[in-house]
Amino acid sequence: MDTYERLTAEQMDEQRIQNVAYQYLCRLEEAKRWMEACLGEELPAPTELEEALRNGVILAKLGHRFAPSTVPQKKIYDPEQLRYQAVGLQFRHTDNINHWRNAMTALGLPAIFHPETTDVYDKKNMPRAVYCIHALSLYLYRLGLAPQIHDLYGKVKFTEEEINNMKLELDKYGIQMPAFNKIGGILANELSVDEAAVHAAVVAINEAVDQGDVGVTAVALRNPAALLTDLQEALMSVYQEILQRARRRKAERAAVAEDKDMYEEYLTQREIQDHISAVNVRAAVEQVDEALDVANELALLSALQLPCLALRGLRTDNGPWYLDQLTADRQQKAQNQGSVDPLEHEELQEGVTAANQEAQMVAALQSVNAALRGNDPRRTVSCLMTSDLQLPEVFPFAATFYHRELQLLQRQTAQGELQEEELFVAVEMLSAVVLINQGLEAGHLQQFSSSLVSSSAGYFETLAGVKQQVGRDLLTWNQLQEGIAAVNGSAQDEQQQLLAVSLINKAVMSGDPQRLISALLLPSCGVDEVSPANACKYLTLLSQARQIKAQVTVSRDPGAELWLADIQEAVRMANQQSQRALKCESQIHLPAQVTTPVQFLSMWVRNDQRLDRHRLCLMIFVIIATHLRRFVSDGGRL
Repeated sequence: MDTYERLTAEQMDEQRIQNVAYQYLCRLEEAKRWMEACLGEELPAPTELEEALRNGVILAKLGHRFAPSTVPQKKIYDPEQLRYQAVGLQFRHTDNINHWRNAMTALGLPAIFHPETTDVYDKKNMPRAVYCIHALSLYLYRLGLAPQIHDLYGKVKFTEEEINNMKLELDKYGIQMPAFNKIGGILANELSVDEAAVHAAVVAINEAVDQGDVGVTAVALRNPAALLTDLQEALMSVYQEILQRARRRKAERAAVAEDKDMYEEYLTQREIQDHISAVNVRAAVEQVDEALDVANELALLSALQLPCLALRGLRTDNGPWYLDQLTADRQQKAQNQGSVDPLEHEELQEGVTAANQEAQMVAALQSVNAALRGNDPRRTVSCLMTSDLQLPEVFPFAATFYHRELQLLQRQTAQGELQEEELFVAVEMLSAVVLINQGLEAGHLQQFSSSLVSSSAGYFETLAGVKQQVGRDLLTWNQLQEGIAAVNGSAQDEQQQLLAVSLINKAVMSGDPQRLISALLLPSCGVDEVSPANACKYLTLLSQARQIKAQVTVSRDPGAELWLADIQEAVRMANQQSQRALKCESQIHLPAQVTTPVQFLSMWVRNDQRLDRHRLCLMIFVIIATHLRRFVSDGGRL
């Protein structure tokens, strides 16, 4: 039994429609990938691309990419699509579509391919917009302005749901699918007379290159219709070799393609011009290299002026500077790479720019030295402010100061000329001095402290006093330095004193009298009238003071430290107590047999003496102290 079942007309029509939907999805994917390559950004999937094109932002960006003068970036409405995401399509989005259409007109794409604004914005005929993108890609590719769009039919897969959805969308609008495969032929028919002539000339060049005859290739290249520039007769054989090599590479890449366009194998006009320009540049850099080899300034200038190099800022009067700079660059390149390759075009441009800057700097430096030999401070400041010297900021109101100080420095040099490094350091220093003086005069501590990079070192008060002494004149660098040195010395003394106070606090915490005395006797401590004999009293009073301070602090910090004033007060009180005790001891004469407090009290009771409580306590303290001294002197024996 024959298992082959013939499809009905309806089934065949359904299959055809599904195939059309698949083909269109492929065209969308092709357009998506091509635009991504041109714009350098990721675009929505082909099933979402139609909707993404409706606001015209992607299309306007495409117009800006290839016709920036027609579609400046600032003309694109809602470029980040924030408005579109918030409230959807706005009528102003149609401006983007019109910008794209204007760009295609400026580029010369035949109007037969252009869609209407409503085809995109209202989605009346979106396949026509995609068709136009395909035509634009082929047109720009033939001009050498854009990458090639690739045929993805049969190479990408879509789900049955995606194909069915696209089929329903096409049915909904009843759109006739454009003939994408006929774009190349339509483009050829729509070319203007001039464009057709260029096309014919380019084809002739490709065919001549294939023949391998330099003479035939030269004739084809010279054809004015080819619009090629900067052809050099001496390089025709090189053009032939380079173009033939490029032509073969392109043909090999296109060999696997089916239904390929002519320009997938042939070199475009832009590609031919690019190869010619590359050959010219290579020949020019070799000519520069030969001039550097023989140190010929005139030959070097002649080579640098070749149109193909198009070096910016070239000045014929800077020939010696170019020779020195490029020779040094060439030697440096040889050392770094271990080769003798010529300087590349970019390296030549960098060398020319550097030589120009050096020449301008030397000329500006000569102007400064000349001004310093004169008597016009304003001219000196004007010369200092030129951008060629790249000096630190100069303040015109201090013109006399700059002129006087730099003049003195110039006279001290052996050659009577300030060099670049000397001038830079001097101006940097003098400008700092000017700012400091300005801060002192105005009394602005903030400006002053920012000039010295320290707002807490006490410089301001010291130098303000010096400024008052000298009157209206600006303080010199030496005067500033002396004042700063004095403040620095004072600050160092304070730092050492703080260290000594810290040692005293640590000794108090350890409860070690000897360690405390060692700290109190440090010269940097600054505590007056310290007596080693009172070490225990010092320790007692300082410990008490530390405890009191810990209690009165807001945080009740047990680690609260004593300050220098606290320490000095405790030492003073301990010394006073010792002095009072010694005075009382000298006034009280006890009998020899009274050696203990008990004996004293017994004697007091027997004699019924009337002593006030304070005097009694003091006497008892003296007796105890006397007893302790005897105990210690006897070696601790009772």
